[in-house]
Amino acid sequence: MPEEDEIEVTVTISRKAFEKATHLAADKDAAGEFAGLMTAEEYIEQLVKIALED
Repeated sequence: MPEEDEIEVTVTISRKAFEKATHLAADKDAAGEFAGLMTAEEYIEQLVKIALED
């Protein structure tokens, strides 16, 4: 459940994009110290947060 100051969003991406995110989530160069510790969904969520941060 989102915190009070958060909004939950659903994003639809292609299977190809999801497969790429799965690969990148396991890639040390892309995910750094978190490589292999995040799901593709978590990796995508982090990318979106970083891209839209103030």
